[in-house]
Amino acid sequence: MIILGTAGGTEEPIDGVRRLVNSSTGATGLVIADRLRAHGADVLLLHSARVDASGFQGEKTLFLTFDDLSDTLQNLLGSRHFDSVVHLAAVSDYHLAGIEVDGKPLEIGERGKIGSDHELLLRLAPNPKLIDGLRAWSSNPDLTVVGFKLTDEKDKAERAAKVRALLQRGVADYVVHNDINEISVDQHIATVYSPSGVAAETRTKNELAEALCGLLAVGESS
Repeated sequence: MIILGTAGGTEEPIDGVRRLVNSSTGATGLVIADRLRAHGADVLLLHSARVDASGFQGEKTLFLTFDDLSDTLQNLLGSRHFDSVVHLAAVSDYHLAGIEVDGKPLEIGERGKIGSDHELLLRLAPNPKLIDGLRAWSSNPDLTVVGFKLTDEKDKAERAAKVRALLQRGVADYVVHNDINEISVDQHIATVYSPSGVAAETRTKNELAEALCGLLAVGESS
């Protein structure tokens, strides 16, 4: 089985020094990629530049920005055969559409550092959802897609509604749900959903990785 995994977060340059980033470490993606390989899968790990993937023994390649990740996903899925995509990368919902310094426009990502004594205005515009394009970009019409949904909701009904909304778009075979309030050093509570309901419930990164190996039938003879 050949699997494309993504891990880590995208980032967008403001100037030659500053960037908009998210808090993703890529740790869960690395655990899942390692476990998939241990079960016999051929894994290509697409990870952000901030993720330390030096210990991963499979094939790997880097992304930095949203555009990097989007272009690389399209190229890989269109040119190579993958049975599954485990899409865990923390993709920014927004990109920089404009920068103003003291009311004057500045080229995005321009080299140099904007002085801290200036008024800085950032205008953000929404990014498309990369998960929506994975099957369309894939040369394999039977591609299995595993998506992830992170919430920050106290209401469990609200959490479930957001997962259902993703499944109802028909772009993923499984959605792994985490809530930020249930993630700590000692635990990583997750629920894996399929269109028919709950497929697995786990409490650690390792348990989640094992559950995904089972759901994707990694290592099982065809």
